[in-house]
Amino acid sequence: MTRFYLAVIRSTKAWFNPKSPIFIPVLSMIMCILIAVAGIPLGSVQNSLAVETNGFIAAIDVVNAILLITAINRSIRRADFNFNYGYGKYESLAILASAMLLTIVSGYILVKSFQSLDNPTYVSNYWLLGGFSFISLVMMVSMHHQQEINAGKFNLPMLHYDADLWKADIFTEIGVMTNIIIGGALHYYGEQTFAKFIDSFTAIGLLVIALRPCFKHGKEAFNQLLDRTLSEDIQMELLGVIAENIDEFCEFKSIHTRQSGKDLFIEMDLVMPFDYTLEENYKVENKIRESVSVKYPTSIFRLYATPCPRDCIKGDQCFCPVKSK
Repeated sequence: MTRFYLAVIRSTKAWFNPKSPIFIPVLSMIMCILIAVAGIPLGSVQNSLAVETNGFIAAIDVVNAILLITAINRSIRRADFNFNYGYGKYESLAILASAMLLTIVSGYILVKSFQSLDNPTYVSNYWLLGGFSFISLVMMVSMHHQQEINAGKFNLPMLHYDADLWKADIFTEIGVMTNIIIGGALHYYGEQTFAKFIDSFTAIGLLVIALRPCFKHGKEAFNQLLDRTLSEDIQMELLGVIAENIDEFCEFKSIHTRQSGKDLFIEMDLVMPFDYTLEENYKVENKIRESVSVKYPTSIFRLYATPCPRDCIKGDQCFCPVKSK
């Protein structure tokens, strides 16, 4: 039991350590709680489905932050005997869970939007809603900036996902503010029903914006879980590295790639001169590894060397493509 409490205390300390990848997600969670706790009841009391929807999106982001913190806590662990490729898949699972949760809540908001169209209730205080929306926008812009810095620093998929969520939240909040301004103007000229319809349609538009990063990163996470090879752009970059070092080996056989969290696992099969020593093979591997690491710092590179079948020897002469250069 003592070990458990010590582990909890150690983990909690990392939450408030500015050098930890979890620090910004914790701030993100706190900020989302504030926006959700204020936005959902405010939108409900003032009869603004757009503001209420924005609050629900923030509430989902609270769950996202919890999933993100949990996933990062696991994924930053080093590979071990049980998980040779590390724990990066936790991030993929968390992203998929987040995307599914937001999709479910979106269904609820859509139903509520169409119900409000049949039985409109008018927004009462546009000034209050506008003030809350402006404060939320300032908080979101600040949080997105910090999350982008954090994502670039640690290069974890979950951090990039959260940065994109905050970016979507910014556009969502801009949509809410635009809706409030238009709704306030229509309300001033006595067009309350039209203003309410715009509010309901805005709520639907906000969901579309919020779902975009979920579908984008959800697809990437699903591909990672299926161990799909890296993207075509990365594959071409790796072939470029092979071309740069073509004088170091006899023949290129194949390349195998996979991703686990931030780690890119890259394996190359090359044919080397039959009489190369282990040290000579290692020098070639190290040279190619350095070229790959320049392009992809989080890559884990392995080279598998196969000896040539000696078909370059004809009589007493050796026509090895490596040694003859």
